[in-house]
Order: sequence, then structure tokens, then C-alpha cells
Amino acid sequence: MSGSRGFTLIELMVTIAVVAILASIAAPSIGNLLAKQQLNKTTRDLAETLTLARSQAALLRQEVTVTLNNDTVNTDTNFYWKPAVNNTLTAPTTIPPLVFMANGTMKNTALNTPFTDTDFVICNSKISTPKIIKLSRMGSVTLGTGGTC
Repeated sequence: MSGSRGFTLIELMVTIAVVAILASIAAPSIGNLLAKQQLNKTTRDLAETLTLARSQAALLRQEVTVTLNNDTVNTDTNFYWKPAVNNTLTAPTTIPPLVFMANGTMKNTALNTPFTDTDFVICNSKISTPKIIKLSRMGSVTLGTGGTC
């Protein structure tokens, strides 16, 4: 039996230990990657909701409202958006419903005045890099980075 092939128990234990060490090193990186992807998806969802509401206002030739931090079902003239789990909309701190007018511009419903350019900051509780959506008074949406969580 001196010619039998195989691994010894010690060789198998060392291999398992090396794999466990590599897995423990890779696990935090995978967690951060998933958090970044979730933050990116949430940001794209908000940008898509805003763009769709603007398009709908022009199409229907009437005002369309977007309510943030609310997960009600959308209608033709009311859109709702809520961040995914572990994500929060941190700025601006108070947000009245956003109203897109028929000409594509926006108005400030709280003051009944024209809307001013606003940066929306979205943060993820697991990573410190926020995402920003810039919304102009003309209703255009731009994605960016920066800000603080």
C-alpha cells in the first residue's frame, strides 16, 4: 500500500484553512460592492421617476406630482418613490411634493413659487459615499457624486 495516492488529513486541513482565510478577506469587499450597487439602483430609480413624471406632464399637458419617501402605487398624475432598504434620502431635509407643470418646468408647491435647483443626496448605511441627483427648475435630472452622509 505504499503506492496509494491521495491527500493526508493535514493537507486537507491546511487547504481548508487557506480557503477560509481568503473567504474572510473577500467577504467585506463583496458586502461593500453590494451596498454600492444597491445605492446606484436607488439613485437610478429616483432619476427615472423624476424623468418619467416630467415626460408624463408634457404628454398629458397637465401637472404631475412626485411624492418622495412614499411607496404608494403610481397613477397617471401622481408618482411615488421610496429608497430601498439601507438607503435614505438625506437632503434636502424637508421635501414638499415635486410638481412638474405641463411645459416641463417645476413649481414649488410649499411657496407657490418657481422651483429652485435642488440637489438630492442619497446615502447607504453601509458605505460612506453618497450619490447626488441634481434637479433643475426646468425639470432636467443629472446624476452626480459628492455631498456628505
